[in-house]
Amino acid sequence: MNVAGLVEYLRCKDVRLRAVEDKLLVDAPASVDDEALRYRLSKNKAALLRYLRQEEQELVEANKRGLIIQWSKHPGWISLHDPTTGEWHDVRPSECLPGIVEAAKSHAQRLEDAANREFRDGQE
Repeated sequence: MNVAGLVEYLRCKDVRLRAVEDKLLVDAPASVDDEALRYRLSKNKAALLRYLRQEEQELVEANKRGLIIQWSKHPGWISLHDPTTGEWHDVRPSECLPGIVEAAKSHAQRLEDAANREFRDGQE
């Protein structure tokens, strides 16, 4: 099992992992805390620390982006960027609040206006 798979498996078992400096902090339910778990964690400690640090950095970057609402690459869908996870979600406009649809339309209009300005500026 690779490190990402191990982290996912542990999260499904309610095991929480955190990287703090060179330490791997583990919070596990008593039902999961056993010698086999401790062995896997110690054997993969360096890789787990790298993975958790990278994951944390990606979340920091996602949070900097914030909530983004725009029309998806897939026609008829709206893409939402979740700043808490960094994931993109495509949603049907019919499933969105009216404000979400308006925000996607506004974003598309701003992009179109910027493209038109660039074209006009290139013509002069």
